[in-house]
Amino acid sequence: MSLPPVPAIVVSLPAHTVGEARKQIREAAASGADLAEIRFDRWTPDERQRAADLFPSPLPLVATLRSRSEGGEGPDDPGERAENLGHLGRLPFRWVDLERARDREEALPVPAENLGRIVSVHRLGPGPHPEWAELLRELPAPGTLRKVVVGSSVGTLLAELLPAIPPAGEGPVVALTTGPSGPLLRAWSRRLGFPMVFASLPDTSLRPGAAPSAVEAAQIPVDRLRPFLEAGDEAPAFGLAGHPVDHSLSPALHARWMRAAGTPGLYVPLDFGSEEEFVECLLPLAERGFRGLNVTHPLKSAALEVATEVAPGAAACGAANCLTFREGTVEADNTDLAAILRRSDELRRAGAWDGRHVTVIGTGGAARATLAAARTVGARRRVVGRNLDRVAHLAREFGADGGGEPFPPDGLVVHATTVGRDGSGPLEVPLEPYVARGTYLLDWVYRPDAPSIRTAVAGVGGVYEDGTRLLVYQAAASFGIWWGEEPDPEVLSESLEEAGCAE
Repeated sequence: MSLPPVPAIVVSLPAHTVGEARKQIREAAASGADLAEIRFDRWTPDERQRAADLFPSPLPLVATLRSRSEGGEGPDDPGERAENLGHLGRLPFRWVDLERARDREEALPVPAENLGRIVSVHRLGPGPHPEWAELLRELPAPGTLRKVVVGSSVGTLLAELLPAIPPAGEGPVVALTTGPSGPLLRAWSRRLGFPMVFASLPDTSLRPGAAPSAVEAAQIPVDRLRPFLEAGDEAPAFGLAGHPVDHSLSPALHARWMRAAGTPGLYVPLDFGSEEEFVECLLPLAERGFRGLNVTHPLKSAALEVATEVAPGAAACGAANCLTFREGTVEADNTDLAAILRRSDELRRAGAWDGRHVTVIGTGGAARATLAAARTVGARRRVVGRNLDRVAHLAREFGADGGGEPFPPDGLVVHATTVGRDGSGPLEVPLEPYVARGTYLLDWVYRPDAPSIRTAVAGVGGVYEDGTRLLVYQAAASFGIWWGEEPDPEVLSESLEEAGCAE
C-alpha cells in the first residue's frame, strides 16, 4: 500500500513583531516549509494592527490567536477574540485557526472557499482525555480542518491515543500531542494521513547561547522533518530516552551527521516518567520504525536489563546507554565508555593528566562508565558519593577505593552526578578534599544551568571542563553503531567547534 502524500509542513514562528515575522517567514521558506503560522497571541495589540505589513509573503500564512485557556498568550473572551479574528480575516491569510470552544465562523468576513478554517481543540494537561476519539471523528464543515491537541506521556499515546486515530482518508484531521510524547505523531504524520503537521524553524541549539527556535517544545525542526517524511517508511527513527531530556543536544548532533552522510532519518527526545513505561514502550517503538535509542539518566540500568544481547562495553559498565533494535532483538552497548576512554586518552597525550589516578564523584551510569574506563587504562580509582552503600558496591565491583585519603591533587576528577542541571540541587558530598591547584575536573554535565562545580574548581586554581565533548564523543559512537561508521572526522571536528569545544 502506498503512503499518503507528505503533509503540508507548517512552521510556527516565535516572532513577536512584523519585522521578526517577515525574516522568519523567509527562513522557513528556505528550509522547506509549505506554510508559516503567525502566533498573534504572542504579539501586542498594537503590533497585531500592523498584520497587513506581512503581505506579500513568500509563504501562505496561518493566523492563530491561541487563548490562555488553551496554552497560548491571547484573550479568552469570545468578543475580544471575534474583533481580532475579524481584522485578521480581512487579510490574505490562507488559514485562520478558530478555537472550537470560543470562536465562531461568523467572526470571519471571508467565505471558507477563500479562507480555510482550522477548528482546534487544545487539552494540554496530561490526561486522561476521554473525548479524544470523539473529537477526532467529528465531521468538519466544508473548507474546515480539525486539529486536536492533547498532553500525553509516551506510554499513553502508544497504548490509548494512537489506536483511536481514524484511518488515513477519513476526513481532514490533525492529531497531535504535547509533553513527553510530542515528537511522535509529528514524525508519523505522513503514515497517519494528516494533511498538515506543525514544525519549528531550524534548530540552532548546538551553538552556545542560541535562542530557542520552537514555539512548542514538541515541534520538530522543518529541515529535519521534511527529508524524513519524504523518505517514507524506509527512513529509520532514533531517540533519546530519559528524564529530563528537553535540554539535550543529541537531536541536533545526529541530525547534522545524518544530513552530512546523506542518510535520511530522524532523532527525537522521548521523556519517560518511569522505568516501567520505558520498558513497555520499547517494542511498540521498534514496531513503528525506531531503530535505536540512546538512554540517559535514570534509565541506564533498566536499558541493560531489558536487552536480549549485551555488548562488551555495556557488560563492563553494568549499564547501557545505547540500544539497537534488530529483527526482534534489543542490543545494548555503552558509548559513554567509548567517550570517556577517548577523552581521557586525549588529556593524557596533552599532558593534562598523568594517567595514574581518577576520582569519580557519583554512583550512577556515568560513574560506572568512568570507573570501567579507569580500570581499562590501569589507573587507580576512587568513587565518592552520598549513598555509602552504593559507593561500597561500586568500589567492590570496579576494584576502586571507597574511602581513605584523597588522591594527590594533580589527578583527574570526574563529576558524574546531575548536579548543575535545573532542579538537581547542590552536590551532597564535599568537593574540597578532591580538588586543588593542578586538578583537572571533567564534568559529565554539559552546559550546566548552575555553575557551582565550575566555580569551586576555579576557586582553588583547578581546570574545569564541562561535558560537551563527552556528549559529542558518545553520540558519535552511537551513530557508528547504528549507521556502520562514525561521522566523518572533519564533520565531527566542525560539530565540536560549533558546540563551543576548544582545546
